Amino acid sequence: MSFKEEAVLSMAAPSDTSLPEILTEIDGTRFLNTAVTFGANGAGKSSLLSAIRAAVLLIRHSNTRQVSDPLLEIVSFRFDPETVTEPSTFEFVFIAEGTKYVYGFSATCKEIQHEYLYAYHSSKASTIFERSNIRDYRFTSSALKKELLPLVRFNSDNKLFLATAAAWNSEAVKAPYLWFEQSIHVCPTDFEQLFLQNAPLFDQDEDQSLHKFALQLLHEADLDIDDFEIEVKETDSSHMLQQSAAALYTSVPVKSDRRNRKVRIETIHSYEHNGQPVTCRLSLQEESAGTQYLFLLIPILKRAFETGETLFVDASDSNLHPLLLHYLIFLFNGPDLNKAHAQLILSTHGVSLLSMDSLRRDQIWFVEKDRKTGTSDLYSLDDFSSLKDEDIRKAYMIGRFGSIPDLPE
Repeated sequence: MSFKEEAVLSMAAPSDTSLPEILTEIDGTRFLNTAVTFGANGAGKSSLLSAIRAAVLLIRHSNTRQVSDPLLEIVSFRFDPETVTEPSTFEFVFIAEGTKYVYGFSATCKEIQHEYLYAYHSSKASTIFERSNIRDYRFTSSALKKELLPLVRFNSDNKLFLATAAAWNSEAVKAPYLWFEQSIHVCPTDFEQLFLQNAPLFDQDEDQSLHKFALQLLHEADLDIDDFEIEVKETDSSHMLQQSAAALYTSVPVKSDRRNRKVRIETIHSYEHNGQPVTCRLSLQEESAGTQYLFLLIPILKRAFETGETLFVDASDSNLHPLLLHYLIFLFNGPDLNKAHAQLILSTHGVSLLSMDSLRRDQIWFVEKDRKTGTSDLYSLDDFSSLKDEDIRKAYMIGRFGSIPDLPE
């Protein structure tokens, strides 16, 4: 999209000694639980999340792709004639089941051109597989060659070998593949997609643990919601097709167990009228946009705190109050709730989070676009020299770190 050159977002914490309580340490390496990316409208914050989403979806959907299917997730940098046909490159460095992995690939909209997977069982990386020139595969040990080489024939030019080998029960790639399948998520920015993805999870809450977690979070967020109810009805396909887009938040078709279902969420509010208690019910659609967005985030927030997932949330257009953004950061930074060391990467163009009271310098990232070339750049506040007692928010607003709109005076 708008990224032409390499951009690196790192959650590894350098030697800064500030706010040690918000860090996670694994095998001597310290990691950040949260990070926030700032930037003007059109700077490339959404492109950054889109790139991560594209890579993850390419891996997850690889085995469902037909031989002739294009890789629609790949969107090249279009403002340079030379890059339009060049591949996009992605790389992830992560820990899965106690082992550090490096996985990457390059792809055009037609084919995978390069792919590799390395594992760190010691201080030195060992190659699980490398794939170049589309069909040239390399394995560094006889055991891996014996396990993986027979699976090459099941792969194709437009499929990722990581996914293909995992589908054929390769133990060598199981842990890294499951990390992409289960442990990294880019939340949809569209309310309709968010509803379709997360609303059914409330109906699957057999032990009511999600309901309890949601009520606690809604109470702490001061959203004036005392309770909520989920109504699920089966319906026929013809009725589902007649529903308008405006009704999707209150009546959403969900396919489950080969049945069409309609999901309705109602929030319950308690007030007083003439000294008497009054209960009022609202559909989720009638709540504020910020309340809807936070409510629909709750299932994946709970799951992240239980499993240690990495979440990317674009809050630029979520209508979440600045204090609620602080609250989300607080939840992930705090060891009381985030015992599994989940990570949150939040994207926003608000400046309320620009404070050294709640964030370290290495947690603050900026995305800026070069207006002459259309190229986005990603960099950390930690790249700038530190001034004692500097007002970071004020410095950002006057343009010391870039990444702000170039408006007339």
